[in-house]
This record gives sequence, structure tokens and C-alpha cells, in this order.
Amino acid sequence: RRPRRVALAIRRGRNAAAMGKKHKPRPDDRARVVDAGDSGGKVKKKKANGATMKASRRKGGGASANGDGRPYDPSRTLSKPAPPPPTYTPSVPTGAYITPEHDEYDACVARSYVGFVFDPPRVLPDELHADVAAAFKTMARRGLFTRDVLAAGKTVSPTFVSRTLVGERGMTYHYQKLRIFALPWSDEDAPEGSPLRVVRRLNDAMKRRSRALLMRHGDARVGDVTGSCEFNVTLINLMEPERKESVALKDEGQFGMGKASVSWHSDSSLQDTSTVAVYHQTSGGIDGDDTSWHIALKCLDGVTPALRVPLRSHSTYYMMRDFNLHHHHAVLNGDTRRFSSTHRVAVTARDTFDYIKGRCERALAVLPSLKWRAGRWPRGTEPPRDAATPLSNAVRVLGETHREVEFQWIRMFWLQGTRHAAQHDGYWTRRIEELTQAWDVMELGLRFAMDACARAADGKAKAEPRAFEMLRYLLETIAELREEHDARARSGAYARVPEDCTPVDRPAFDDASPLPRDLRPVLNTLESHRRKALDR
Repeated sequence: RRPRRVALAIRRGRNAAAMGKKHKPRPDDRARVVDAGDSGGKVKKKKANGATMKASRRKGGGASANGDGRPYDPSRTLSKPAPPPPTYTPSVPTGAYITPEHDEYDACVARSYVGFVFDPPRVLPDELHADVAAAFKTMARRGLFTRDVLAAGKTVSPTFVSRTLVGERGMTYHYQKLRIFALPWSDEDAPEGSPLRVVRRLNDAMKRRSRALLMRHGDARVGDVTGSCEFNVTLINLMEPERKESVALKDEGQFGMGKASVSWHSDSSLQDTSTVAVYHQTSGGIDGDDTSWHIALKCLDGVTPALRVPLRSHSTYYMMRDFNLHHHHAVLNGDTRRFSSTHRVAVTARDTFDYIKGRCERALAVLPSLKWRAGRWPRGTEPPRDAATPLSNAVRVLGETHREVEFQWIRMFWLQGTRHAAQHDGYWTRRIEELTQAWDVMELGLRFAMDACARAADGKAKAEPRAFEMLRYLLETIAELREEHDARARSGAYARVPEDCTPVDRPAFDDASPLPRDLRPVLNTLESHRRKALDR
């Protein structure tokens, strides 16, 4: 049994791959590059008749044609959403979607897909490509990729892809009712030679390139707002061709583009107007010919043609500023094994360990007041300084934090199984145990609140109607959330993942717990106390 009366202790915590062959630029690389000037000078492509044209005019990803952008300032965001880019109507019928080989691709992207930028492999150094490829393989061999089991409404299902989150220490990412915890890439947590350090190098390269693109390509719709590209996490996906997947992939569904390993979506839990950078690598290698994987993009206007863009291994695409607000994207399945690293500026207001640690410390500070109200304060000693704090206020502060710690942190961590806990043994398991100890003390605080209500029912303390209401609301909410969590944990979706990826019921209860796991009897007792106290 964990000690109940324990303050939250916050600890401060504590291959090279061979270079690949030099990459030779290919004609289709030049055809798709957005701005060759950012990667070492302008590149021109000869026409059959000997004339030339700039690469940015041919079959490329899009960027704004509105001139140079303003200086990069990650702190500037939009006070209200900017209008979407204008629609594009092809001059001739194009079908449901167009590709970079279509004559109107460039014009469509420049007008309606402002902020989408595509880089060929040569923009980044060959050495980095080789090191990242080796790092991804090492991570896969160590079993760091697992399938997330997500919830949308009453539907619970595993992802088609396996994934892991890497980022700054203490970072998490919350999507579709699941919190995932970042493997920290810091030197303090990732030893020399760790693949996580290589991922951090890739992240640094993504930041430098994104800053250059944001400063070079302005967007009149948003003025001098660049948004941030200070990526603090990357979500790395491992995707297999359909024949190797244990779950049949679904059709893309809207435009007849084929099977999708990641369906239409926009990324969530991001800082406003922040850039997203996606690095793509397949088993074909930097000089391979595999372009079987595609990124699909669509505007939300219902008029502009969708895009289907082939991805060569080690290429990168960027979705800058508010692109994510006005467009959706999907990943169309290919014939080879694929890694993708999606670099994001995740929100930090409520999604870091430092945040929840601070909440716990503030909540535990009201414990003396609750102990005093429960009549458990040592006799003959001075009352706590906040003894006059209304019982309802103390109950609210403690109860809301208790609920968040249990359902957004402890249960989210253990919902992903023992393999997940083993993967995070170096950093997160210690901190989840610290949060569990804090939660245990908060359980004791709720017990004190119940005792204070019992004293009011017995006439030993003043009855506070608001305190009864607040405690009832919090206990009812906790009871409902536990029932909802239990139903999710029993879902048949978990039969489709390995046993060590199935939920573990934590935090644990026993006969010495301040309150039982099932709070329905406690609520009945509280109602009895309320009636007795208020009838006096």
C-alpha cells in the first residue's frame, strides 16, 4: 500500500550510421521542389526545345506568390481566423483530384493551397538522412512503436499505424481521447548513441528549414504573422503495406484515391498558426524509385480539386501557418514500409508534467483546511492559516485536480498497457508514481470533506449547502468517468492489440483506501448527511 500522507516529491530527473551514397538530383526532384534558392541556388529545368523555366513554376508544392514574408516571429498569432484561400476552378475538367503532372497543378496550389511546401531529399544532408534511417530502424527493433487505441464518441478502435511520440522532456500530446507521452530526446534522458538524439537533430533541421520558408514566403491573408515552428514533439509513424497489416485498410472514400493508412483529418492540439513538418522515409532508400506512397490534400470549400502528391523517400512536406485550419490531409498507402516523422508545435498550457505538478501542489495546499473541517486537526495546536476558507472552495480546488490527475494522466498512462510503461521507464514511470502519490493524498482530502459534511449533519459544524452540492457534483462526475473508463477498457478493440498493450487498472484500491472505487454508496451517504444537516 502506498503511504497516503506523502507530499508530492518532484524529482529533477537525470549508431552513428554509415553515410549513404551521395544523392544525385533527379529530374522529378527538380520538378517538385518549391524554391531551389533555399537549398543552394536557383535550379532551372530545360524544356524539350531548349528554353528554360524556373523550377518553382513546374510541378511543385505550393507557397504564397505574395512576395517576401516578414521576419520570423513565433510569438505573433492571429487575433481571429483569417479567411480561407480563394477557390480554384480548373479551366478544363480535371476529375476529382489532380497530381503534380497536371498542367494546372501549380496554379491550383499557388491559389488555394497557400502554405503547402514540398522539399525533395537533396534539401537535407545525406548524412542526416542516413542517420535518421538507422535511428528509425533501431527504434522499431526495440519495440518502441505501438498502435494507439482511440475513442471517438462510443467507437473505440486501434490505429492502422504503429507510432511513438518523441520530444522535449515532460511533453505529452492529446488526441481523440488519448494522451500519449513523449520519450524525451534531451541529453539528460537519452544516452550517447540513442536514436532519440538523432530524432532531435532531425527536429532541429526541420525548425531551421521551416524558419527559412516562413521568412521567404509571405501570405497576404495573415499579414506579418508567421506563427511558430519551434517544434517540441514529433509523432513518428511506422506504416506497413496493406498485405502486412493485421487490419484491412479503408478506402480514402471521397475521391477514389485508393487505400488510406491515415484517413482525412486536420492535426489537433497545436499552437495557433503553427507550422507542421512531415519527414517521409521508405525502405527504398534515398536513391530508390519508390513513389508508391502519397499525401492527399483537400480544401474545405467543396470546389477546389483535391491533390494527390507522390512521396519519394527522404522528402519532406510542410503545412505552414493556418494551412491546417482550412485544409485536410490523408496518407495513401504504398507498397513499402514507411516511417514518417510529423514535427509539431504542441500546446503546452495543460499538457506538460510541469503543468500537472503545479496543479497538484496547489490542490494539496488546501489539505490542512479540510483536515481542520473534518475535526481531525491535532488538539491544542493553532488552526491552519486557511481555516476560514469556505468548505466549498477547498472541495472544488481539490476535487477538480483529483479528477484531472486520475483520468487525464494516471489512467491515460496505464490504459496503454505494461509495454507502454516499460518503454517509458526512464522518465515517465517515476513521474506517474509521483502523481499517483499526490492523487492518494487527494483521496484522503475527499474523505476529510465527507467527514466535514457528517459533522454538519450531527450538528457539530455549520452546514454549508454549497459544500454539499460541490462535493456531490465532483463525486458523481468521478463515478461516471470511472464507469466510462471501464467500458472503454472492456472494448473489443483491445483484442486486436498484443496483450501487453491492453489496459491496466490503475490507480489501485484496497481495504485501506480512504474511499472505495465505487462511489455510489458514498453518494447515498452524502445525500443522507445533506438532508439531515439542512433539516436542522
